[in-house]
Amino acid sequence: MRRSSPHHTDVFSHLPALLMKALDTEPVADVLDELVAAGWRPGQLRHRVGAEPAQGSVERDAAHLLEVLRALRAQTCPDQLHAAELAQREQRRRWEQATAPRPASPEVQQAYLDQIRSALPAGAPRRRAEPAPRTRPACSLCAGEGSFFVTRDVHLCKRCVDVLATGEARLSDTG
Repeated sequence: MRRSSPHHTDVFSHLPALLMKALDTEPVADVLDELVAAGWRPGQLRHRVGAEPAQGSVERDAAHLLEVLRALRAQTCPDQLHAAELAQREQRRRWEQATAPRPASPEVQQAYLDQIRSALPAGAPRRRAEPAPRTRPACSLCAGEGSFFVTRDVHLCKRCVDVLATGEARLSDTG
């Protein structure tokens, strides 16, 4: 006598019709109902059934899938494993929170800051010595302060650069 589980279609609908019909038996229905009652969702079962390799015939496929479902009874369902993992994380978080060092009270913090400040030198901080001003090389045309670098030996001031830009003067190749 065949007795179909209410989850039969959810779990086996992706299989070929002949295999689905071969799995419509009372032992398969009992195992399916037991797995769902244990917390397995039909989609999880469908995924595991669909991942199994073909055995070559409908009868062998049905027998193999029944054994797979029976083997799943010995496993804890993924939702329960996940819930246990979450509970373990929460327990670990609470333990870490309970054993974590506590911050010092405001009075202790202030006393420590006062101790640090008393060890510091009194008065204004020392000023650093002003760096020596850098002198620029002389302009190669007028002996003024050469602000513009032309070559390693040639520097020009702003006024001489402006004169060169107008075309009134020209640099000659020396050398």
